[in-house]
Amino acid sequence: MESVEYSLFWEAMSGALVVEVLLEEMGLPYSLKPVDMAAGEHRSKAYLKINPTGQVPALSFPDGTIIGESAAIVLSLGDRHPETGYIPRPNGRERPVFLRWLIFMAASPYMTFVQLNHPERFIDDTAAHDALVDNARCRLLTQFDAIDSAISGSPFFLPSGVTALDFYAFMLVIFFPERERLLVDRPKLHDLFIAVSERQTVQKVIQMHKA
Repeated sequence: MESVEYSLFWEAMSGALVVEVLLEEMGLPYSLKPVDMAAGEHRSKAYLKINPTGQVPALSFPDGTIIGESAAIVLSLGDRHPETGYIPRPNGRERPVFLRWLIFMAASPYMTFVQLNHPERFIDDTAAHDALVDNARCRLLTQFDAIDSAISGSPFFLPSGVTALDFYAFMLVIFFPERERLLVDRPKLHDLFIAVSERQTVQKVIQMHKA
């Protein structure tokens, strides 16, 4: 393990959650660098030098490499620390399935949450915002149906045991405002969520995000 720490550019209840859980699970030293997006810090010249997209999370590696996008960070950590087993190895049997669903989660429900929480980013007409939010909620339920049906392990996503997919799915469930309604009709996702929520690393991270 590195003696030099990672730096996670972070905002509470953002995509940084899955990265923080993975750092904790891997036992890697890291520090949190808060980014106040409400105050516009993500648009500052200083932060845009760190992450030109102006988004969180971003992770600075001990060698100075900086990676944005939650899925890219997850894959980079897994490839740098394959011994931890949280990301299937490149030639592993479960790698294609892992990649498929990691990219799906990042590209579909994760981005649909942006529409749910920030309709103003998609359309200026405030009269249309309610319809846009309703559309996002319906799409999320369909996307969670797909995730539930794809879970092939018990209680985790893959048969081999816990991976970063479980942490990503957990994060998406945390983001959903009607969690009980979501989980009651999706038993495999429910069991995954409970199993992940019981991990000490996850409980530590959730407390940080709720503080």
